[in-house]
Amino acid sequence: MRKYFMTKPVMITALGNSADETMENLLKGRQEYFVRNRVGALVGRVRLEGDDLFNAILENAAGQLEADAGLLLEKYDASRIGVAIGGCDYHSQMASPEHKRYLEEGSFGSYNVDLQNPCVPAQKLSGLLGLRGPVFTVASACASGISTVIRGIDLLHAGVADAVLVGGIDLSSDLISAGFMSLSAVSPVPTNPFSVNRSGITLGDGAGLFFVTKEQVVPFPVAITGFAESSDGYNMTSPDPEGTAVISIMRGALAMAEKEPGDIGYINLHGTGTEVNDAMEAKAVASVFGQGVKVSATKALTGHTLGAAGSIGAAICALTLASEAPQTLPPHVNDGEEDPALAELNFVRTGESADLKAAMCSAFAFGGANAVLVMEKL
Repeated sequence: MRKYFMTKPVMITALGNSADETMENLLKGRQEYFVRNRVGALVGRVRLEGDDLFNAILENAAGQLEADAGLLLEKYDASRIGVAIGGCDYHSQMASPEHKRYLEEGSFGSYNVDLQNPCVPAQKLSGLLGLRGPVFTVASACASGISTVIRGIDLLHAGVADAVLVGGIDLSSDLISAGFMSLSAVSPVPTNPFSVNRSGITLGDGAGLFFVTKEQVVPFPVAITGFAESSDGYNMTSPDPEGTAVISIMRGALAMAEKEPGDIGYINLHGTGTEVNDAMEAKAVASVFGQGVKVSATKALTGHTLGAAGSIGAAICALTLASEAPQTLPPHVNDGEEDPALAELNFVRTGESADLKAAMCSAFAFGGANAVLVMEKL
């Protein structure tokens, strides 16, 4: 079994501008940070100042990553430290006002389409932190946040890099919100995952970022020991209701980590609160794990952060594992009316704790992209 070491994750979410603040509010089950955006969608809005929120998230995250980057730069040459960042929306909030101006005045003014290049977040983080290794973007929709972790580990395993900054950054922009609203996928109230009354997703802003290495350079007591991906291509927007590919990758990640289903104490579900995703995920988890493992869908608290969702889920798992046992588990927040038509799951209630040694997080995306990680406490 290989171990890939993590640094302490950086998280910026509607729940807080740091990992510690996010976890504090998450464990309390606080759901009061959702606001309406300009197109009327309820979103988990990051509470940072400035007109350019996307850039503010990037710069704030870079500042929080600086100390760990410094330790890694003392150990490795800058050319051996890469960056792999996932996302779905790239600065469209800055484009919308300029398009409005063009329609009204016939000019884009100072707008530069390069601001929306998908490589901008990865390039900017590389530059801000002084990293000179491979830099690239992963765009596998809502699986991107976990896919970047796996791509970073690929670079380590191939000997191309000694450390890689991985994760996702995304913004619940007006454009993204309008797109999901056109699909009738956005809930008018905070998302209600796995409830009989669920009515769709609640979007959110966020970032989840950390470094992965083959040797432990920065002290943090969690390692990634298993992972797997698939692309079932069942439908452009809906998952395979049988969850065949998801069941396969869950078993594959367990096998890589040399774990049995009973060894996993907690799963951070993808849990979007849509009719079809929750049904598929419940079936897949119950098929692999039965009802023994504790599970929760934390998007009810952070919002669905799209390309950052998987890495935020991984960060939540890692920070939970790293805390003192018995660890307080991330709660599952909904209206308490579980859907009897779904396979039965063992949901975490606020304040529950366990002696947690291993956890899994999942991310599923449009187009059939699926990814899972297994993490263990060292």
